[in-house]
Amino acid sequence: MNQSYWIESSVNRGYSKLNSSEECDCAVIGGGIAGLTTAYLLSKKGKKVKLVDANEIGYGCTGRNTGKITTQHNIIYSKIKKKYGIEKAKNYYDGNKSAVDFIENLIKENEIECEFKRTTSYVFANSDKGMKDLREEFDVCKEIGIDCEFVYELPIPLEVKGAILFNNVAEFNPKMYCDNLGDLIIKEGATIYENSPIVEVEEGAKCTIKTREGKYIQCNQLVLAAHFPFYDGLSFYFARLNPDRSYIVAGYTESTNLEGMYISVDEPRRSIHYINGNGEKLLLIGGENHKVGEGKDINYYDVLKDYGASNFGVSNYKYEWSAEDYITPDYMPYIGALNKSTKNIFVATGFNKWGLTNGTLAGIIISDLIVDGKSEYEETFNPSRMKTYFSTEFLKHNGDVAYRYIKGKLNMGDLDTDIKKGEEKIIFLDGNRYGAYRDNSGELFIVDITCTHLGCELSWNDIEKSWDCPCHGSRFNYEGGILEGPATEPLKRYKDGENKINPKIL
Repeated sequence: MNQSYWIESSVNRGYSKLNSSEECDCAVIGGGIAGLTTAYLLSKKGKKVKLVDANEIGYGCTGRNTGKITTQHNIIYSKIKKKYGIEKAKNYYDGNKSAVDFIENLIKENEIECEFKRTTSYVFANSDKGMKDLREEFDVCKEIGIDCEFVYELPIPLEVKGAILFNNVAEFNPKMYCDNLGDLIIKEGATIYENSPIVEVEEGAKCTIKTREGKYIQCNQLVLAAHFPFYDGLSFYFARLNPDRSYIVAGYTESTNLEGMYISVDEPRRSIHYINGNGEKLLLIGGENHKVGEGKDINYYDVLKDYGASNFGVSNYKYEWSAEDYITPDYMPYIGALNKSTKNIFVATGFNKWGLTNGTLAGIIISDLIVDGKSEYEETFNPSRMKTYFSTEFLKHNGDVAYRYIKGKLNMGDLDTDIKKGEEKIIFLDGNRYGAYRDNSGELFIVDITCTHLGCELSWNDIEKSWDCPCHGSRFNYEGGILEGPATEPLKRYKDGENKINPKIL
């Protein structure tokens, strides 16, 4: 298993690598829903566009989520109202509603097959504290004018104290959608490059982005839509984004009356989504989130499977996968100009686990900013908004990062190098700290486990057999290869020298 249903049910197009140096009006880094939507809209508006992805389009977080296209983002509108006022809360809703409508219209106009349908979404509570939060959220939702209602029962076999039902939201297969969106981008005359990780950005009247092999693209405008801005022009996004990992299992169900999408207010958080795609009746159960690099010594997939078995009678699980998200201090994405002084670099990040609508909205906002110089949602999602700095969440996150950085440096490792198959150890060799893992064939992999992003010490993730950064969310396989950024350099093997800590964000 360990693969997303969305990815396994789709067919990759197989775009080529960036093998030459080129020029264009707009370059987009990142082939998830945010980057693809941006590239499509810019191409439609007459811009010459080139999109570059480190892997395959739709293969990252976009292809590993719950498939929910919804304006129901758990408890969000009451939080925005408390911090910024009701107009900002309404603007957040209007933007995400426009994203839902955009996706539906694009699918209908181009007859895209991606298992799309309109449905309902519930956020529910089981505790008194959850009910209090739910009531506050509902009051703000009605003040905004959202099509929703308060109910006391769910149409699935779960007992709850109460829930908010959002009407007229939607679901789809995000990987199928992205593959088809890529087709439309090509038809508009743009170019897509896959398996071409960008490791360097040069600012200027014309920006230049470079691959590790030295190939480059020069552009008038640059869009950073690669989940985390590995380059941030001294805007310190690494201090304003909290990396969070969560898990999903999907199992067969014989029930015919399970429909809609559900998420709990209370912890442990549970996301539930019934799908019927490709003739497969599957129940998707998500949750068990934790900060990257700080997972407990338990199998999160098994916990979710037990939940599905006890509540829905699911016993036959076919898929399991995980995803990484970035959380902002005020729970709203950063979409817009990279900073106040850089006028031709744009960023889309911090989607807070609701990237299908927020990512689509990012494409709408950024394409409007580049072509028209303005967007009706610009102020709400402005990455330079000051209230994300020095808030309680900001200070808590960065205090924890400092603690993890120091703690990692003090953990010197084990002198015992007797490592069994399937086992890892942090070991001390030649005066340096390394991570060692012996795979099931018996081969031993020893790598420098100082993160190549900003020098934090990596933690072992036993579920996914990876080295994860508890500071900013970079992940590496046990051979040292990059699984997720913001790191742009792989880990070095033992006796190949120390890791190159060269943050391209600076």
